[in-house]
Amino acid sequence: MNVFDEMGVYWAEIADQNQTSRQLQFLKNILKHDELALDFECGTGRHLIPLSKEGFNIVGLDVSVNLLRIAKSRWHNAVLVRADMRFLPFKPKTFADVISMDTSFGYLPSEQDDLQSLNELRAAMVSGGIFIVDVFNREHLMKRFKVYSQPEWKDYPSFLLLQERTVDVDGQKLRDIWTVRDRADGQIRVFEHIARLYELKRLQKLLEKACFKTNSIYGDYEGQSFSPESSRLILIANAE
Repeated sequence: MNVFDEMGVYWAEIADQNQTSRQLQFLKNILKHDELALDFECGTGRHLIPLSKEGFNIVGLDVSVNLLRIAKSRWHNAVLVRADMRFLPFKPKTFADVISMDTSFGYLPSEQDDLQSLNELRAAMVSGGIFIVDVFNREHLMKRFKVYSQPEWKDYPSFLLLQERTVDVDGQKLRDIWTVRDRADGQIRVFEHIARLYELKRLQKLLEKACFKTNSIYGDYEGQSFSPESSRLILIANAE
């Protein structure tokens, strides 16, 4: 069981409020309706479901049973597959487009595992297919969390959340401690979330090893040019 399985509906509520409408508009400007796409680590389907309802042909993949169950409950027609990113159950050249949004990439045990997942993904894509990968900008986070700030409780529909965020001294990992106070039973639950951070050159090099060529780099969902101050690192790469 991973942290997203453990958090279940708590994670669903957090993700739903995290820039989903901006991310969807960004995707709709790039994806094509007549091509089969894969939502790589789709979670609760917050991108897949609205895109599917607007006519995009898209399949969702995730390793979390609980999140996929939530996605299916939200829309019964959602096409969902449960699998490990490192061992994809798809035939070669199945997908024309792949999306990996809102830092869905970087949770595997090692960078070698990340590379293995990219190799699997490349094999499942047609040559020239588009891969959109959206992660935190490492440099931005390192600057932002040099100074400790007192966390505050945030309101969500069924719980209160206290999020304590730190970046490792070497800038390799982002660590979140989420303290959840359930509104229904008053119980407090604590979850730890760890994501590997990538700087631009390092992520590009990893993509190149898996035979992806970067053609566009953005710093936000409105298409702003990337800079060290950007909050996001969004690469659009082609499968070679």
